[in-house]
Amino acid sequence: MGLSNSLLSNRGFMRLWAGQAASFVGDAVSMVALVVLIVQITGSASAVGGALVARVLPTLASPFFGVLADRLDRRMVLVASDLARALLAVGFVFARDLAVLYVLIFLMGAARALFNPTVRAAFPGVVGGGDLTRANSLISATFSVSVTAGPALGGLLVAGVGVGAAFLLDAATFLFSAALLYRLPLSGPEAESEESFLSEFKAGLGYLAGARVPLAMVAGAFLTVLATDLATPAEVFLAKQTFGTGDAGYGLLLGVWGAGMAVGSACMGVLGDRVPLLPIYFIGIFAWALALLGTATSPIFAAALGALAVAGVANGVDNVVTDTVLQRRVPEALLGRVFSVRFTGYSAAEALAYPLGGLFVDTFGPRPTYALSGLVTAGVGVLILLFLLPALLARPEGTQG
Repeated sequence: MGLSNSLLSNRGFMRLWAGQAASFVGDAVSMVALVVLIVQITGSASAVGGALVARVLPTLASPFFGVLADRLDRRMVLVASDLARALLAVGFVFARDLAVLYVLIFLMGAARALFNPTVRAAFPGVVGGGDLTRANSLISATFSVSVTAGPALGGLLVAGVGVGAAFLLDAATFLFSAALLYRLPLSGPEAESEESFLSEFKAGLGYLAGARVPLAMVAGAFLTVLATDLATPAEVFLAKQTFGTGDAGYGLLLGVWGAGMAVGSACMGVLGDRVPLLPIYFIGIFAWALALLGTATSPIFAAALGALAVAGVANGVDNVVTDTVLQRRVPEALLGRVFSVRFTGYSAAEALAYPLGGLFVDTFGPRPTYALSGLVTAGVGVLILLFLLPALLARPEGTQG
């Protein structure tokens, strides 16, 4: 991935990366076990859907968690979040009541909603500005590999040993991450804040509203997820109905997307700081739009696979660029709040896109749904470009937003 020697020799970052890598895999394994467990208990697809809702709901409160990420000692917040998730993962081993499972899932989501903006906010202090692009690319690529390989590992583990072993593995990864993060040299807040919690919450939103580039990246993340995830409900129908490739074809569609994300992240690791990030951001969005349109018009299944691999590459590039631009432009004291808004937008966009996309698939079919997704994605790219044009013309890409 073209990682610099300074990044590889940065013990703090390598600890952070190792902990994240382990918990990424553990989460993927645990998710498979959770779905299997709920089906075993209830036999209901609706119950599985309820679990996914319970998992996402706490993310909608992320802006409040973001205040804690900026107000408290970030190292302690990260360690406490990991320890809480380890305890909750053990709780899944013993839970056999659906209501109890929903509570555990909700609490797990809350701990994750606190952890995610905090760890993104901690990056600049651990990595240093010069290696931010490569560090983000490594984390993003690791996540992409985990969501591709993790479910397969989870399926094997559940089939061979049972759901309890998968949950215990997840708990172990959180403990491993907590142990590494505890040794991470993170500075706490510069001074104890005398402002109220609500005042700091408003200050974060006020900053974001007045910072054109960070606002564009956060709003762009919401709109891009909304546009591209319209096609998610069409994936299984594209494989089974349009191309007649069955479950194996559906698995391939998901696999090439994940592999593409890893490649896109790796490409950003190779490029590092040798390219301006905002132009790459727009190239990624428009390539994503063209890839979705290409999927809609693919004459054969292999062509659809190639188009979705390109979409995955664009997705990986987008993730790395968005994180890096925000980490460079937003003052460190506000990073937790800004990233928390980004994660809230991400979840809200998914919650809107999935039912809308499903309705469109039911009405028009998978190909038109991919075409709609591609067109809306291109429109999002144009909208963000027009919004950012004054900032792009006014000053260099590397200045603060």
